[in-house]
Amino acid sequence: MLFVLTGALLVGEPCPAVTLLRAAAAIPRISIVAHEAAIPRIRALLQRVGRGQGVDCITAPDSAALWGWAQDRCVVCRDERTGASVVVHGLSIEAQDTARYVATAQPGARTVTTALRLEGGNILADGEFCFVGADLADDNAAFLERFAAEMESRRAIVPVGAEAPLVRRGPTRFALHPGDLRWREAVDRSLSRSGTLQPVFHLDMFMTLAGRGSDGRLWVLVGDPYAASLLIGVPLPDGFPQPAFDEIARLVERQGCAVIRNPLPFIYHDDPDARMREWFYASSNNAWVEQVEEGPSRVWLPQYGFGAWPELKATDEANAAIWQGLGFEVVPAGDFLPLADQLGALNCVSKILERAV
Repeated sequence: MLFVLTGALLVGEPCPAVTLLRAAAAIPRISIVAHEAAIPRIRALLQRVGRGQGVDCITAPDSAALWGWAQDRCVVCRDERTGASVVVHGLSIEAQDTARYVATAQPGARTVTTALRLEGGNILADGEFCFVGADLADDNAAFLERFAAEMESRRAIVPVGAEAPLVRRGPTRFALHPGDLRWREAVDRSLSRSGTLQPVFHLDMFMTLAGRGSDGRLWVLVGDPYAASLLIGVPLPDGFPQPAFDEIARLVERQGCAVIRNPLPFIYHDDPDARMREWFYASSNNAWVEQVEEGPSRVWLPQYGFGAWPELKATDEANAAIWQGLGFEVVPAGDFLPLADQLGALNCVSKILERAV
């Protein structure tokens, strides 16, 4: 597992990096990429969480353009001929620098540049299906068309999106108190752009693959914000794209998958100085899922029922119960509210370097 610990993950007490390192206590090998100036603090955090073994700290110059959301900007794969790791990355400086240090974590790895748009969080795959966010499918349409026959011989490529385009609006005024319209709210921060077909910019924020049942069907969790709003008593704001989530659930079901709707809270942070309410998802779908043939499979679930949002304990518990019902051991990953309001969670800040096969 790889983490790129940049400044945003090292701010606060406890900082998100502490929560992340504690969640990874059972991961046997961790590689951490960080700027040189941050390395002493990271070593202190490792000592604080009792992680003295199995951690490799990779130092990057302070000038390196590291990308803290490690799930994106590069893809780690394996050369079938040599068995060596290959890190495929995009053209941006962030992608090049991040990939360089990802490769350092894998002895013998090489890097390959591509003009494709790479967003790991917008791709979900198992042995039969490859779900690709509609935005990513559109941006890489020429590539997918050229290589579709070869790729589909291995797994079906399924673009995932709503039936109609969604409009990304700017902040709009609302009355926090009757007659007081000085406040604004940003409801559409999680839409990638106006005209998108995705209700959230990445699939892993609202979809999770959960393995196959006894009937051979793939279980897919698809987030349901309306169900979460009922659990926590917070109404969804006007114009919320609930139909898009329902349409995507039906689309996945038409592929022959078994769909489970899990609560996906849509909540907000108020900034009184700016008089701005910013809405975001507290996503339990953005999790680590480990499936094994023998013994219980495990899922690490980010949690949100802390601080200003104790109501979210109800959705934390409901999501845990769903996974337990599927036979998974649930590992509580701790408070991810500080990352959720930055529009990410557990899967976003990590990159799996090796998988058991």
